[in-house]
Amino acid sequence: MNMMLISFLAFFIFFTAVGLASSFFRKDNIEDYFLASRSMPAWLVALSYGATISSGATFIGFAGLAYNAGLTAVYAVVGLTIGDHLGWIIAGNKIRRRGIETQAHTYPSLVGKLSGQDFQVVTVVTALLTVVFLGTYCSAQLVAGAKIGAALFDWNYDMFIYIGAFVLLAYCWAGGIRASIWTDAVQAIIIMASLIVLVWMALDQLGGLGALYSQLKAIDPSLVDPFQVKFISIFIGWLAFGVGVLGQPQLMVRHMVARSDEDLLAARRIYLGWRWSVLILATLVGFIARVMIPEIDGSFDAELSIPALWEDLLPPVLVGLLVAGLFSATMSTADSLLLAASSALTQHVFPQLRNSYALARLGTVAVIIFIVAIATLASQNVLSLVVLAWGGMASAVAPVVVLMLLGEKPTQRLAVTMMVAGFGVAIYWRHGLGLHAELMDLVPGMLTGFSIYAISWLLETYVRKEEKV
Repeated sequence: MNMMLISFLAFFIFFTAVGLASSFFRKDNIEDYFLASRSMPAWLVALSYGATISSGATFIGFAGLAYNAGLTAVYAVVGLTIGDHLGWIIAGNKIRRRGIETQAHTYPSLVGKLSGQDFQVVTVVTALLTVVFLGTYCSAQLVAGAKIGAALFDWNYDMFIYIGAFVLLAYCWAGGIRASIWTDAVQAIIIMASLIVLVWMALDQLGGLGALYSQLKAIDPSLVDPFQVKFISIFIGWLAFGVGVLGQPQLMVRHMVARSDEDLLAARRIYLGWRWSVLILATLVGFIARVMIPEIDGSFDAELSIPALWEDLLPPVLVGLLVAGLFSATMSTADSLLLAASSALTQHVFPQLRNSYALARLGTVAVIIFIVAIATLASQNVLSLVVLAWGGMASAVAPVVVLMLLGEKPTQRLAVTMMVAGFGVAIYWRHGLGLHAELMDLVPGMLTGFSIYAISWLLETYVRKEEKV
């Protein structure tokens, strides 16, 4: 345990130092703090996007999903990656170009200007949702890191929350989004390397993929049944989850920091290759854990599949390195969420702080306090927290963004109606009807937004035309 702890601390300090080193390249202005002066090359955009979207949810959540649901998790992976690809295609280079044209420093401000007009109410609604839901999403990353630390080192759960929050604040304060992107790139490499090592060693011990399949079937035939009852709803839900990237400020801002359209195209290719590989490997880990660490009286937390296997298969020094990478990987999403939420708070919720670099950094402190409160009080199920937060943003924001990027021009009143209705339906689906286990709440939420626009378009096109005649 001592060697593992020493290794963990050494490498975790290294990852943190990378973020702090970015401060030597910063410019003390708002655009650099939130957009890194729009100067990031393709490979950094791709790896940062990948680490931000994956991290805790991939390492912890997808392994847990595969452990519990078997092959059904594959439908989630396929749906998610197809939807994610669609999101990149729809966004294209439009996000970056419109960000430059409108001089938008944050995603909420860009959403308010996508139609060619300055919709202040749309901007403020998006900003408020960003603070609340990305704060929740960020807390999920701290929860993921705390679960790992508590399980492997037997440390106090809340202490890991506070350590993670302090580290986040340190390098975000020092380097802004540049620090986030630099650390993301290192963490993306560690994520991939650690999963490859773990899967290779575990399959070698089990006897290969065929043996893994046979042992899963022996444990429970339903685990290898490709046509379980919920496979269609799971595919649809995760497909919508993927398209929902267009409602996620922490990801769309990665489009805004790219230095050119050509870099964005290259970034998409790099990212999608990385994303497919990581999701497949994480899902395999869940399958492997189900065989090597079978359930005992329901006491095993499936979301700890990866660190549990590390302890079983690897020497302590290497486990320390990989745990540091995993803990830092949760930070790679958390720092992006923290900056997205703090930018929304200081630029739009309290616009009097808009032009102050110092106050923008203090806004980051306010948001981290909010995030720590959620992390210490909320449920410890990482994937549930992520789906809740992502679904809220996707339901409210994604339909409006998709339509505007496709050239539609809803009025501000219609856009706000779509946002409020989509968000309301998603919340009612989860908390009123309790159907989120059957179908992700973001599916009816997003469909509501699109339906409201379709009804408005039909009324405008046909009913009012007839009235004029």
